[in-house]
Amino acid sequence: MIRRNLMCLFAIIAVLCFSIPAQESKSPVAPSPKASSATPVTSASPDTQAAPAAKEEKSDLVVLTVFGEPVTEKQVLTAISLLAREKQAPSNPGQPRNVTLFMGAIDNIISSAALKNQAKELNIDSDPARTDQQIESLKKQFPSPEEFQKALAAQNTSEAQLRKNVEDSIKMQRVIDHAVKDVPPAGDDDIAKFYENNPKSFASPDRVHAAHILLLVDRKATPEQKEEIRKKIEGIRADIEAGKITFEDAAKNFSQDKGTVPRGGDLGFFGRGNMVKPFEDAAFAGEPGTLTPVIESEYGFHVIKIIEKKSAGTISLEEAKPQIKQYLDQQNKRRVMQQYVKDLKAKAAVENFMTAEEFLKRHPEVK
Repeated sequence: MIRRNLMCLFAIIAVLCFSIPAQESKSPVAPSPKASSATPVTSASPDTQAAPAAKEEKSDLVVLTVFGEPVTEKQVLTAISLLAREKQAPSNPGQPRNVTLFMGAIDNIISSAALKNQAKELNIDSDPARTDQQIESLKKQFPSPEEFQKALAAQNTSEAQLRKNVEDSIKMQRVIDHAVKDVPPAGDDDIAKFYENNPKSFASPDRVHAAHILLLVDRKATPEQKEEIRKKIEGIRADIEAGKITFEDAAKNFSQDKGTVPRGGDLGFFGRGNMVKPFEDAAFAGEPGTLTPVIESEYGFHVIKIIEKKSAGTISLEEAKPQIKQYLDQQNKRRVMQQYVKDLKAKAAVENFMTAEEFLKRHPEVK
C-alpha cells in the first residue's frame, strides 16, 4: 500500500541528462497506482569520423556534433536503451523499430543540448541546494553508502559526474520553468467545457474513503518475527477501540507508510483495482465508522478505518474541478514547452555524421 515509485537515475548517467524534463500530463481521472504511497569532450571533423581507424572502437565514433560538441555512438546507444526501457519512443509502422529509437534518441540529445545552451545564455545556475537535495534523495534509495558507490562503479562514473548530471538536469528544468511561467491558468469556462465534452471520463465506480496503519514485514522475516509484528498491530487496534488513542494519532505514531503518516493514515477515495487484493477486499467489506480486523498483505499488516463509501455514479463538476484545472494547466504548459524546445532545436548548430540507415546496418539487434 505504499505509493512509491523508486526511480534509479543511473540509467541516464552515460548520456548526461539528454531527456527533456517533461511536464506531467495525466488525465484528470486516471486511476491511482497500486498504492500506499552526456558531455562530449572533444570535437572532431566529419572526415575523421567518416573513415574511422581500424582499431577504433565503435562506441567512440562521433554520430553528430551539437554546438560543436561531439556525441558518440556509445552515448546514442545509451539514449536508445533508456527510450526502449521507458517505452518513450513514438511508434512508426513505416520504419524499423531501431530506426525509430535512433531518431528519438538523437532528438532527445539535441533537445538536451539546446536546453543546456539556453541555460548558459540566460545565465541560469544549477541551484546547489537543490542539487544536494536530489543527490541525497537518490542516495537514500540505496541500503547503504557502499551500495550507492557500487551502483556508480557499475555505470563507470563518479559521484562528481553524477553531480554534474544533476546540475545539468536542474538547469534544463529551470529553462523550461522560465519558458512556461507566463502561461495563463485554465479558467472556469475551460474547465466546464472539458467536463461537458468528456462525460465518460467522469463516470465513477464504487469507491471507498479509508485510512490505514501499516507495520511493514520484511520478506525474509521469520514466522516468529511476523507474529511479533502482528501482536503489535493488534495491540494498537485494541487501544484505538478502547479509546486510549485516536486512529489518526496512532497512524502518526506507529504507521510505517511514510506517504500517509502526515495525514493520519488517510488514503482518500479509491476504487477497485487500485489496492492489493486483501486490502481492497477488507476496505470494501467494512462499514463506515468501523475498523477492519488486522489484514495481512504483501507489504505487512494493516488496520483499516472505513471513513465513507460512495456508490457508482458521476463525479460532479465541483468535485472534478481541481483535477481538471491541474490537467488543463499541465497540458497548456506542455504545448508551450514543446514549441519552445522545437524553436531552440531549430536554432541549434547540428552536424550529422551517421544516418539512421547506417546505424541500422551497424546495430540490427538493438532492443
